[in-house]
Amino acid sequence: MEITKTDIIDRVKCRMEELTPQWEGNFEQTEGVSIERYINEIIDEQLRILYMTAPTAILPVEEVASQHKPTKRTDGTGRIVLNDNVLRPISLQLDGWERPVTRFIDENHPLYELQFNRYTRGGVVNPVASLISDGLGRMVIDYFSLPTSRQVHTLSSLLCILHPAAQADSYNLNPLLIDALCYRCAATVYDIMGNNAMAQTMLSHIEL
Repeated sequence: MEITKTDIIDRVKCRMEELTPQWEGNFEQTEGVSIERYINEIIDEQLRILYMTAPTAILPVEEVASQHKPTKRTDGTGRIVLNDNVLRPISLQLDGWERPVTRFIDENHPLYELQFNRYTRGGVVNPVASLISDGLGRMVIDYFSLPTSRQVHTLSSLLCILHPAAQADSYNLNPLLIDALCYRCAATVYDIMGNNAMAQTMLSHIEL
């Protein structure tokens, strides 16, 4: 569903007016700026949070395999450096794997250390992939593993959630995501106003 930023701002205001009809006058008197400006400034960040936490079924998933190239290691493992526009990988499939990886571990996961032993790491039947930082500020996927005899590592599929476009005039979003975004924006405005009770009330309306 295509929705403009102006429409999002209006929906946020409507949700706040439903519970506190006098909120706008009080807010402008206290803060000295328009409510529209506050909402406009928080939309991108609240949408990014939803992209990180919402169920993938309602998020815009992009196929980006053609934009990434795995780096093969001699032991059959490898690394994929993700582009800066990738917010969250959803699924990874390499040629030679029997199934994709849909859950990415991190350095604190019990399976992580096992991936550095050739007898306990993942393989073509049960591949494993970790999502970590490479120390240079880049998000990378280390994957485990393919046979050492395989000469070339090729991505069959890499599905990701990308960062929402900054300061976009409109968005193409699932209706459930639009509702959640509006309630999150309303909650954030109430936090700015110092009204934690109303902020929690707005968050309680989110159904994802």
